[in-house]
Amino acid sequence: MRKKRVVICGAGSIGIFLGAKLYFHGHEVDLVGRRKLRAVESDKILINNKQYNVPKRKFSFPRGKNYDFIFITSKLYDLKKMVNNISKNEIKGKIVSSVQNGLVDCSKFEKVLKKKIVPICVFGGFRVEKNKIFSNPTPVGWKTEFSKKGKEISKLISNCGIPCDATKKFDSLRVEKMITNCCLNTLSAIEKKQFNTLFSEKKTLERIYKIFDECYNILSIKYPLGDKEKMRRNMFNNWHNVKHFSSTYQDLVSGRKTEVDFFNGYIIKSAKQYKMIADENLIILKEFKKAKNDF
Repeated sequence: MRKKRVVICGAGSIGIFLGAKLYFHGHEVDLVGRRKLRAVESDKILINNKQYNVPKRKFSFPRGKNYDFIFITSKLYDLKKMVNNISKNEIKGKIVSSVQNGLVDCSKFEKVLKKKIVPICVFGGFRVEKNKIFSNPTPVGWKTEFSKKGKEISKLISNCGIPCDATKKFDSLRVEKMITNCCLNTLSAIEKKQFNTLFSEKKTLERIYKIFDECYNILSIKYPLGDKEKMRRNMFNNWHNVKHFSSTYQDLVSGRKTEVDFFNGYIIKSAKQYKMIADENLIILKEFKKAKNDF
């Protein structure tokens, strides 16, 4: 594949991981970030104990540069700011993509950039500690939409050793990941436990399935979902052995803002819209607000 020019905006754990992999395979990469990027103390980083060179680090947005790919890997609450900074600094990209954990309507951001934003859904966990990144992948890998641009993104990422597939089932898989976030992320923070422990304990497993049922029932009103029991099994099979604290837990430990409003909060808002009940999500959000005081 011809060398591509890539900028990764909001480079935290996933962004640094992606950037290092692309750079290793000969692409020209700029990493734009702040706290986590500054914490990388040298020009080398270990990803699952293999050493990679760190691409160019930038702590402010480049101005007037043209790229083949723009990847936005920030938290969802920073997405608007990232898009505005890209626009303000006249950064152009042939393809713009956003790695997203939730169900975000990108249409208003696309108007700012005058460019379609292609979403990527990642089934896996990441954690960065100074010059180390720990990646906990699942069999599903990375997914994106089945379109011309989606296929180009998939090809770029896959050729760098990250399994990524442009699939016609992307919308359903995106909702599936959203439900997983609602079931595991906040609960991991409340219980201060890794995913594998949540699944292995009867009490938390029962809670996971209650939240799953509620989220599935609410989201199935709007989104095309597969068989409920099959999706539940997929969640168990993909995540029950993953030794990983959720990003929500990691955010609380580091004193950062969390994305729970985009996960469980989204379910609660959707339930109100459809005049449905979201008691399990209301309870877990209430517990989460109390648990924040313990960090």
